[in-house]
Amino acid sequence: MLKRLGAVLCAVLLLAGAALIPSTDRRVVYLSYSLLALTAFGLTLADGTTMGFAFVILALPQLGWTETLFIAGAALFILAVVRRTRPTPKELMHALGVTTIAVLATQAAFHATRLAPLPVPLRLMIAAAVCFLPYNLRGWKKLRLWSFPYYPAAAAVASLFPVSVVLAPLLVLTWRSYRLSGWHLEQQCERSRSAAALHQRTIETLALAIEARDQPLSGRSRRVQIYSVAIARELQLPENEVEALRTASLLYDIGELAIPEHITLKAGRLTHEEFEKVKTHADVGAAILERAAFPYPVVPMVRAHHERWDGSGYPAGLRGEEIPLGARILAAVDTLDSLASERQHRAALSLDQAVERVVAAAGQAFDPRVTSLIARNYRTWEKRVARQPDRTFIDSIFSAQREAKILLELNHVLGATLEPEEMFVAVRHAALQLTAFDALVVWVEHDGTLRPVHVTGDHVALFSSVHIPLGSGVSGSAAARAETVSNGDPMLDLGWLGSASHLCPFHDALAAPLCARGMRGALSLYRAGEKSFSPEDARVATSIAAQFALPLANGFRFQHLNAAALSDPLTGLPNSTALATRLADLEPSTTVVVCDLDGFKDVNDRFGHLTGNKVLIGLAEGFRKSCRERDFVARMGGDEFVLILPQLRPEDIGARLAQFRALVRVLGREICGEPVLDASFGAAYYPRDGATPDELLACADRRMYFRKAEQKSGVLEMQPRVKGA
Repeated sequence: MLKRLGAVLCAVLLLAGAALIPSTDRRVVYLSYSLLALTAFGLTLADGTTMGFAFVILALPQLGWTETLFIAGAALFILAVVRRTRPTPKELMHALGVTTIAVLATQAAFHATRLAPLPVPLRLMIAAAVCFLPYNLRGWKKLRLWSFPYYPAAAAVASLFPVSVVLAPLLVLTWRSYRLSGWHLEQQCERSRSAAALHQRTIETLALAIEARDQPLSGRSRRVQIYSVAIARELQLPENEVEALRTASLLYDIGELAIPEHITLKAGRLTHEEFEKVKTHADVGAAILERAAFPYPVVPMVRAHHERWDGSGYPAGLRGEEIPLGARILAAVDTLDSLASERQHRAALSLDQAVERVVAAAGQAFDPRVTSLIARNYRTWEKRVARQPDRTFIDSIFSAQREAKILLELNHVLGATLEPEEMFVAVRHAALQLTAFDALVVWVEHDGTLRPVHVTGDHVALFSSVHIPLGSGVSGSAAARAETVSNGDPMLDLGWLGSASHLCPFHDALAAPLCARGMRGALSLYRAGEKSFSPEDARVATSIAAQFALPLANGFRFQHLNAAALSDPLTGLPNSTALATRLADLEPSTTVVVCDLDGFKDVNDRFGHLTGNKVLIGLAEGFRKSCRERDFVARMGGDEFVLILPQLRPEDIGARLAQFRALVRVLGREICGEPVLDASFGAAYYPRDGATPDELLACADRRMYFRKAEQKSGVLEMQPRVKGA
């Protein structure tokens, strides 16, 4: 209803205006221009403006400023009411204001006294130029010069055609041409903006790839770019240098693509040769970027970003003002960001500490003007850094780089040792960096049962006595099927404790198989909290177990072979080789005892060598049980044994040797059924009786033969002695 009422009122205004014109001819002109105004102001351009300027110019030969204003205002009001998308009052008042200024300025120029002698077409051209300014002047940088030709065109139409029905079609044609030109220009601008945006995104993507390769420990923020551009603005650098710095701040380390990763990721100090290799990245980066042919000076900034204010930098040794200002800015900001970020060989400094370090190097490494600006503004700029959108996608890159580095280090450790204990430490360290757990257990199968060979974390004692049948529980299933089992019930593993299983403190279990060279087992992780293991945790555990299995199998095999090389194959006691190693590392107050069996040849002759072997095996077991944990028993060969007894007083040796002799005699009766076996012992004391293994064995051997002679051939009781033996 309001819309219709507005239309009626505007029509009444137009008719009333026409009625006030005394001449019928003038009324026709008035009505014709009213229709022209409605057409012109109704034709909308791409930027939201209208063809109203054409009406203002076309009305110059026939209408005065009052009539032009009245018709233009009425047309704007009518269109504001009848259009579906109505302008706001503010927008309508702005359109009226611009139109009023254009009408007054154009009428004043066309009817100016000084221009009266000029021909009408020329005056129309001048007035059209004047009309261009109110409609297009929105600051000199936004002046739409491309639309200027349409204003003289409107003036030409006004001079060639009187008011008639021809004007409206000509106006529509002009509008259509205007729209097409504007659309093509907008398309070109959009393509230019898209190309620029693509260019910038390409640069940022390349920079992220370099960053991810260079710093897998933590993602570098956009601090370098934000600080650099802000400093450039403060120093009032030309716009092309600001844009160059914006790009250079992303790509200044692109030359590190030519540096081997073992150097860029080295945790320790670089050697002279390695540092010389690193220094080439500035020239390499500049050479790479030269091929991009940037329209602003990116290359000089990248080449010189490691030059120092005092001339001690590289690659050219520039000093002071010789260094491009953009490079000086990059040098200071890059150092600040490096100090404030975690690196392979050190932790990150706080931002305040990093700024102090940079400011302290002013006049030596960095331009004092740049460091002064950083010191004054870094807190403000840091807020801009914090407002940068999260780049969660880049976390995946950093996570992958970090995992690769950890697994590579684990592989190096596992490949450099055959000691299982060293492997366990390395695996635990790697697992702790890549996932969370409360306990880690390495299970290895022995005789169809999984047994813990390494336990770390919480509740270690709980696992020490657990034996899991192969194929049972979480870990047994993983070992039997050679498949990772995730989020299993820990009770299935600890349930083999029996009545103590109700004490299970864990919520979830994750077991990855350890299968290599006939070894079967599992690397199991246990969690006590409510958080379950994720598929990513399972993948990580499987990767660690895959690297760990073969080295562990080789380590156990090495231990077995090493033990076999140092063991007597019959009795399992250490052999002469192991004895020599043990004798080379004696502590003071150690007794070395040599034992030789008496009557052993008769045992072999009368009862057979199998019985003789049974005697030797039984004697070895008896010695093991009779000795203390720190004592050492070895078989030298044949029927000779050596015992090393640390911290035994000379006055106590007699009782011990009597005990050993009784053991031999009892064993002989049990196996052979008659007292056919005895033993002779000789003891030497370190360091009293000898300083070397040979001296000690020779002394003990002499005393043993002395005892053998004393005992003759009968079975006599040894009398304990306090001194000598």
